[in-house]
Amino acid sequence: MKATKLELKSLYEAADEFERLQPWEWISEYQLLVVEDPETHIMGFCCIIGNKSDERGLKVYLGIDGLRHYIEMLDFNQLTIEDKTLDSLLSRETCLSVGFNRVSELRNREVVAQFRDCLAGFVPISLTGGWQCRFLTQALKQVGELAELVKETPSFTLEDDQVLMRLQDFEGNWKTLKISLSVFLEQMKETGVRYENELAAYRISKLPSTNMVFEIARFLMPRPIEEKGDSRAYYPMITAILEKETKQLVFAEMSSPSLESQETILSRFANTLIKDLEFKPQCLVTDCEAVLRQFKDFSDKTKIPLMKVPELEAATDFVCDLMKIEEQFDASMEVDIEENIDLVLLTSREICQNILECDALSRHLPEGVKQQFTNIVELFHVVMLGHFQELPDHWSVQNVERACKEVLPGLLTEEELKIVPDILTHYLDVVGEAELIPNYIHLQKCVTESYS
Repeated sequence: MKATKLELKSLYEAADEFERLQPWEWISEYQLLVVEDPETHIMGFCCIIGNKSDERGLKVYLGIDGLRHYIEMLDFNQLTIEDKTLDSLLSRETCLSVGFNRVSELRNREVVAQFRDCLAGFVPISLTGGWQCRFLTQALKQVGELAELVKETPSFTLEDDQVLMRLQDFEGNWKTLKISLSVFLEQMKETGVRYENELAAYRISKLPSTNMVFEIARFLMPRPIEEKGDSRAYYPMITAILEKETKQLVFAEMSSPSLESQETILSRFANTLIKDLEFKPQCLVTDCEAVLRQFKDFSDKTKIPLMKVPELEAATDFVCDLMKIEEQFDASMEVDIEENIDLVLLTSREICQNILECDALSRHLPEGVKQQFTNIVELFHVVMLGHFQELPDHWSVQNVERACKEVLPGLLTEEELKIVPDILTHYLDVVGEAELIPNYIHLQKCVTESYS
């Protein structure tokens, strides 16, 4: 459910108060703070950004998976909020974030908060959900309280493995606790994908064993895709299983990075063993912790040993070959984009000319809107094709929103931005009625909400 205007107003107020507090002046990215969501009791592992970087803000990692992502980002030294060039990096995280730097530097004006909703494996989006909005509002307030507690109490100390936590009691009052981080780290060990088909597991355990070693590789493709009916685009997850010596591909699957997809992959690999191969390998090996978590229960129940190795051999070659194909496709796409831009500009220019010359289609447009109509429509087409590789008949709501909120503010003046909604909604109405853009009503709504 979408956030209400009142919820968004509360979020912006909490962010403004947090920015004025500037807790990054005395708290580093390594000092984890925990806030329990009073609605769902999900733990938010909060990291204040800014002490050791130019960016400033807050990231709230959601649940035990979020804690794992936080630790991985610490290991990679890649804690960041800026996402213009790091969508693939942010696709590794499950968190809510607010950043204060990027918009102000881009537009040379006062600090403006920008909110992001990141889900591992999916393209980050602007934060619009009601629950996400309410939880981030509470996190900003409670982390601010904890930051002030640390600042105003010089003698305040924590044990090496302790973190500060804020949670509500049964009466709705917020309390501060000291809690050992090991409590949450132990829960990390228990997370994984359950393999529920006991009959199939038994049948696999009775298959004849060979001396073959199966390597399992799992990775995200760099180009996101968006399927009809899905709320957000995702990076396709490739799961490939190869025989180590012959480098023969045994199993391959492309899916979304959701938990349900991981469960499906286990079922399909089980079917491959039972129906196609009719034997089981000596062991399964991988160099990826995520694969270990995914296949551990499957390994235990099928009696096929699962081990982690420093490096895969056959699977690494497979991944490199696949990425080369992707790079070649990208190179061909760049040529296509240049050719398409010329065609799209010519077509959009002709449509705009027809709109402006037709009294019935332009009589209600103010003179200032008419003067900028063609320029802004052409610019929008270039942005959608150049940034998102989308032609008009394939414009997605998500990327139209990103174009309006993230790209156009860096290309247009404040005065020009004020007339963007009138121009784009009118243009979409005309081309939509002409059946040139199928989902124009949703796109019109998206444009209007982006600038409301």
